[in-house]
Formats: sequence, structure tokens, C-alpha cells
Amino acid sequence: MVARRTLGRTAHSLYPLGLGGHTYPIGESPDDFATPDERATLVQTLIDAGVNYIDTTWLNEVQAVADALRRTGTTRDQVVISLQYVDGMSDPTWRTKLRAEIETRLHTLDYSSAPLFLMGVGNAPVPYAEMVAACQAMDNLRSEGLIHHIGVSCHQIDHYPRLARLIRECDLVDYVLIRFNWKFRQAQEELFPTAHAHNVGLVLMKVFCWDCGPGQWGRRISVFEPLTDKERGHDMHVLTPAQRSLIWCLQQVPDAVVVPATNSLWEAGQNLHALDHLEATVDTSDFDEYAKRLWSQDELHALSERAESSTIRERARKLLD
Repeated sequence: MVARRTLGRTAHSLYPLGLGGHTYPIGESPDDFATPDERATLVQTLIDAGVNYIDTTWLNEVQAVADALRRTGTTRDQVVISLQYVDGMSDPTWRTKLRAEIETRLHTLDYSSAPLFLMGVGNAPVPYAEMVAACQAMDNLRSEGLIHHIGVSCHQIDHYPRLARLIRECDLVDYVLIRFNWKFRQAQEELFPTAHAHNVGLVLMKVFCWDCGPGQWGRRISVFEPLTDKERGHDMHVLTPAQRSLIWCLQQVPDAVVVPATNSLWEAGQNLHALDHLEATVDTSDFDEYAKRLWSQDELHALSERAESSTIRERARKLLD
């Protein structure tokens, strides 16, 4: 049985695997990756397996989650949903938008308050004083009862020291959502030790989409993206590179939760299976080649023709151009 992890001072007891955002198109048209019913089946499969943390970013993802939870009859006590004002801190007008960003998402979920709410640092440089101001603003809304626990989301690796300082000096941050994987490990240097010292919860993103970040959003592609049906339905006796990557992240940060975007039942099955092997010795000897994959014209060409999702095929074609 997979042990749950406590999300820092929030005290939420969470399954180590969560459900990430940025879903492929959902709907009834031929261009959609999954129908709403198929998405609901995926969400139900994960919840039945113990997954109880859902990460959301843009409003359309909140809408997709709300729809899936309605279709499955999932109650509020079964899941913990993290809401986010995406790129909020780098938006110069965030002060006039923050309340509406929260209330719109709460209305979509039919919630009166947000169990977890965070602001993203965003793509532009953000002064330290602005990060403090954003946390103070969220704290004011927490005092009103609109938010229970507040956090910060960050893809920008050069912001990690500043975020560590924010945790030390501001003492308002309850959890952080951080880009962390085998290729980009910088959060281990100062941010993670600081978070642990202050009992700040850790959620890890981009455990598969290693290169996806500021300046490279077009590389929102898993470096382990399979190209054949055989790879998507692999031998369950052998851990895939993607499973080893997920296990590696959870071993590096034993109290963290990972939130990979999961868009199909085969992905859910492989991710869940990986958690049965958290004590395994992980071979990373081939990871250097995967770290180069999205920078290879040959690999991008193969992805543009044979990836399962038309969304991924299109992204690979744009990178080729």
C-alpha cells in the first residue's frame, strides 16, 4: 500500500501522485483527444486508486475538473483541489484581478472557499517586494475566509533563491508548486531545504516535460512520449523510462507530491504502477539521451508523425519549423 504524504503546514494527507493540469482538448468533436465521459472515467480511475490531489491552472482546466467530478459524483471530501492565478505576480494589474480570479474558480466548482490557492510567478522578472505583496494580498483574503492555504508556483529556476528568501522572511507560504526533474534539479540547492525547515509543502511539476518552461513553452511534450501502441501498453514487469523518472523525483523529495498531466488511461495505469516500486533502485543511465530528445530534429520529426495526440504532433511540427 502506498503511504500518503503530508503537504507541509496545510496538513492535507495526499497520495504521492496527483493529477496535473494542461489537459488535451476535451469534447465531442473529431479534433478532441477525449470526450467528457472518457475524461471522467480517467479521473474516476485515479480517485479509485487513491489519488486525491488535483492541480489546476487556467480556468478551462477548472471547468474540465468540475465537469468530471460532477459526472463521477465525487464529493468535496474525496479530493483536494489547488487553484491558481496563473502568472499572477508578473501581471502588473494583479491587484485588481486577484479576487475575481479566485471567485470565478470558486463559482465554477460551486465552492465557497479555496482549500488551496496559489499565484504563479509568471514569465517576467518579479521583484522580491512584489512577491511579498502578492503573499500578503492572499493572506488578507485568507483572513476573510476566501482561501484556506496559500502558495506560490514557479517555473523560473533563477527565481528559486528569491522564493527561498520569501519562505524564510515572509512566513506566509504554505506550499509551493515547483518545476523539478532529473534535468533541472536546482530546487535541491536552497529551495527544498528552506521549505523543509519551515514546513512548507512541496508539489513537483514537469516530471516528464523536462524542457517546458519560460522561453520554451512550445516544448510542452514529455521527453518520454511513446511512439507506438506497444510502448503505450508496455510489459508491466519492466519499468519504463517515464516510470523511472517519476520514481526518481519522489525518491529525491520523499515528502513531495508529483502532478504530471495525465490524459489517457494507459498513462494513468503506468503512473500508478510506478508507485508500487518507490523502493526500487532507479537506473538513470539513459536519461541524458532523453534530456536531448526535444532538441533533435529526427526525434521531433518522429513525434510530429507518430505521437498519439494531435496536440503533441502539432507542437513537434512547430518546433521543427
